[in-house]
Amino acid sequence: MSESSDKVGLYESRGVIEDSVHGFIPINTAEYWILQTPFMRRLHNVKQLGMAYLVFPSARHSRLEHSLGAMHVMQLMAQRIVTLARHNSKVCEHILVDCNQHSMDAFIQLARLVGLLHDIGHLAYSHMTENALFSIALQGAKPIDENAKRLYDELSSYSSGKGLKVHEAYTRALIERLIRKASEDREAMDFDEIQSLLRLAAEALEPQSEQAEKVLEELGLRNGALSVIHEMISNEIADADRLDYLQRDAQSTGIVYGNIDLERLIRGIRVNVTDKGPHLALDVKSLQTLEDIFDARYKMYRSVYYHHKVIAISKAVTRFLTYLASEWDKLALPLYRGHSIYEVLLPSKLAEAIDANLYYFDDSELDVMLKISTTLTGSQSSRWAKALLDERDLLPISLFKRSEELAIMARKIIEEKDMPYTGQTVTIILNNITAKAEVLEDTLRSALTVDITVDYFEDEVIDPSIMKGSGLEVLNWGESPYLRALISEGSIPVVYLYAYSDNVEDHRNLRRMANELREKTRKIVEDLMREAASRLRT
Repeated sequence: MSESSDKVGLYESRGVIEDSVHGFIPINTAEYWILQTPFMRRLHNVKQLGMAYLVFPSARHSRLEHSLGAMHVMQLMAQRIVTLARHNSKVCEHILVDCNQHSMDAFIQLARLVGLLHDIGHLAYSHMTENALFSIALQGAKPIDENAKRLYDELSSYSSGKGLKVHEAYTRALIERLIRKASEDREAMDFDEIQSLLRLAAEALEPQSEQAEKVLEELGLRNGALSVIHEMISNEIADADRLDYLQRDAQSTGIVYGNIDLERLIRGIRVNVTDKGPHLALDVKSLQTLEDIFDARYKMYRSVYYHHKVIAISKAVTRFLTYLASEWDKLALPLYRGHSIYEVLLPSKLAEAIDANLYYFDDSELDVMLKISTTLTGSQSSRWAKALLDERDLLPISLFKRSEELAIMARKIIEEKDMPYTGQTVTIILNNITAKAEVLEDTLRSALTVDITVDYFEDEVIDPSIMKGSGLEVLNWGESPYLRALISEGSIPVVYLYAYSDNVEDHRNLRRMANELREKTRKIVEDLMREAASRLRT
């Protein structure tokens, strides 16, 4: 908040929102206007953790709650940087055109909007739908359907060739539409510079060009302000996004790993100025708090985000959406008025529909299509809808319920081969399992004489490269043996194997022989691990 008590950022205070994690979060008149738009209202109906509530029943918090929390953390970070700028002319000259109150308020306001809008593009079930949407869009890479190609091209253009990050592409499209709404709405026209701030917010979320310089100068900001704000929301270590969701998700799931001393972390923020510009940093006194963050991160990923059943549900969502696309004519809601799924999902068209309150493609709409699907006899979408609604035995079968089982197996084989145990060795052995998933599938199909698909999940909790360089410099963080150990352990992939059949009866047969299935899988996996270990020795 600025020094003027009746202002929050650049605009007049409008009130406060009481939040379960951060307490009172102040909002100003411009932010209140944004919160009343359908772009933000729809986030009430997008659950932060998708359908993870099927495993953690209280995890029904929304993307809107998280967006407000991220805005609050961005405010705290921005205030700290403004304080540093007041006392350090070098920091000031690389972030602000002039260290006057308006420039400082503009920096704080931009940071707040970035936090508020960073997840505005999430669709139904949040991350759980992204793999399916990516696959649906990829159909457009083939000359099959003109609308599919348009979807692929539009998502790619919003992603600026940096990889198809689905929700980020929608975020940019929705912010563009919000800017247009601000230019047409009589109330929004009273908020000086709001359109410029919204344009910069989109740029700070995913910097793509250098065209923002003129707009920055009008607000009294330099290019360095944009890069620092980008690091504040997304630095892979201790950004505002992560600092909110770790605490919020822990609270909502009932997990006790999310306690973070946010105030101490904020006090440790520094800005380092090099020949490459200003960069966010943490001082050495923040190491203990950083250890707590990484501890919470490691345990939340292992306990919640990468829970074997949560991943199984996510895979069922992907299967449902894949068949929803092929059975769209039977399942599309009247809201979509005869448009193909590719048209409905076009970022620009979805932004228009949301603005006009026609449809949102949020959880409530997908929930209805799930229920409609269950009424279709012999439908593949029906088979997966039932798995997500009331027949949990139809979910993919976890062949290993704890990812640690695979790591323990790999360690035993490493010892058996008299090889040195390192995280890299374990990773190579685990990678061989996912690389040979088709071999596993073929072997199981032959042994069990039943239709079976073997799927897998593989991801790191922590990317080990973050210690070599990231968006956040951490001074002397190599001094923490605990951090080094956590990062080393977190860099070993979490691997799960799943079995399912699209055929209901075959799947139920698989479920009945689950113990036999798991035992056969264990033997095949051990052989694949030994094969990888033998190659390593040579």
